Amino acid sequence: MTSNHILSTEHYIGIVSLIISIILYFTNRKIYFLFFALTLTIGLVGFLDFYYVQFKVGFAGVGVNPIFIGLMILFFAVSREQMDKISPEKDGPKKRILNESLVKSFQSKFTDKTVMELNEIIGENSKFTDEAKEAAKRILGEKNVL
Repeated sequence: MTSNHILSTEHYIGIVSLIISIILYFTNRKIYFLFFALTLTIGLVGFLDFYYVQFKVGFAGVGVNPIFIGLMILFFAVSREQMDKISPEKDGPKKRILNESLVKSFQSKFTDKTVMELNEIIGENSKFTDEAKEAAKRILGEKNVL
């Protein structure tokens, strides 16, 4: 079947890249995702190929391989979860988990403070830690001020 076709260096590079991608898929998914995305990008501009017939759409010798465009669209559509793992902060920074024992420690220190002092602690320009602010909020909640 392929005896009528001659494989070039681009084909061998593509086949090796595909084999490495398959191995990485089962051993390390994060590196697989990056490596296969890089493989598809390199194939898009024509430096590697897996298919025995090379296609190129472009102008004046500069073009892209439409097979790789389709593969990239399919790859990124199917790999949405993996992309979220690589860059998870699309909804903004994650909220830091508070140290509960530190919050309780601050609560015991702040019990004698006035409402005005507690409001200064939880203010936006306050230089207190998040645990101290949370302790002040809890005390204000207990005093039914919040």
